[in-house]
Amino acid sequence: MSRDCIYIIDTFSLMFQVFHAIPAMTGTQGQPTNAVFGFTRDIFGILERKPTHLICAFDSPGPGKRSEIFNAYKANRAEMPEDLRPQIPLIKELLQGFRIPILECAEWEADDVIATVTTAASARDMEVVIVTTDKDARQLLSPTVRMLNCRKNTFFDGAALMEVWGVRPDQVVDFQSLVGDSVDNVPGVPKVGPKTARTLLESYGTLDHVLANADKAPGKKLQENLIAFADQARMSRELVRLRTDLPLEIDFEAARIQTPDRATLHEFFKLLNFRRFAAVMSDEASIDPTTVVDESLLKEPSALVPEAAPAVTGSASVDEFIRPRQQTLFE
Repeated sequence: MSRDCIYIIDTFSLMFQVFHAIPAMTGTQGQPTNAVFGFTRDIFGILERKPTHLICAFDSPGPGKRSEIFNAYKANRAEMPEDLRPQIPLIKELLQGFRIPILECAEWEADDVIATVTTAASARDMEVVIVTTDKDARQLLSPTVRMLNCRKNTFFDGAALMEVWGVRPDQVVDFQSLVGDSVDNVPGVPKVGPKTARTLLESYGTLDHVLANADKAPGKKLQENLIAFADQARMSRELVRLRTDLPLEIDFEAARIQTPDRATLHEFFKLLNFRRFAAVMSDEASIDPTTVVDESLLKEPSALVPEAAPAVTGSASVDEFIRPRQQTLFE
């Protein structure tokens, strides 16, 4: 008997991807909908992979615990686009219609929620697929934990990690502590890039051993930096290490794939002018309402719409982007 497989979606990561990849769209009331449209398409694509369970992890609003460690954490992040902000409650409404649980934890990020769920699922002998391109999730990889890039339709595992970074999953946190992360404004150690970090970890195994042997590192300047910025590297480790023990109530039965609330989704898709999605959820549909969308919708979002295409307005149909394909999705 095959083991259960849970997919855990890094919701904001996926939402930003599709928002920036799909031209502006509006629903019947003029509301922006391009992120919701892309997210809906990705949900169908993920369900087509036949997971037994599915959960969406959300970031909690406001400053988090990591800002207490380093007040400049994520200081480089731009403000959320105005057209994306109102689509967040719509995505939550979409997930409710699909009966997909939403998990978040006050003062912690979606990555920490993902790490906690991954740990709990692994303890239940489940396979885990983390739907994200966030490099922080690489520390969670194991023989039963992989990452999925929806845009490229590719999986990332421990072997891929060794190929691109030259480290094991248990060395990812130390690797990032040395290299830093400009996206999250994690400082790391100056002048230590991926190749140097890889060499150091190959020689000494862990960050603590690297710092303890700083005087043996190749090159005087590297030695000086490892000594001068040792505390900064340790702080960076606290920033990049994900929490696996958040106080979450994880209901794995609620996360088991269920038949969607077709009536609710039908009205929801009508409101957003997603006509084909509405059709597949309609009681009067001549096709099976549990069908998935055409394979073209599971590819790179830019493949859906010509580059520099005009905005899709509420009066336009999105049928040209969606064609149903007969295949049972929910069993």
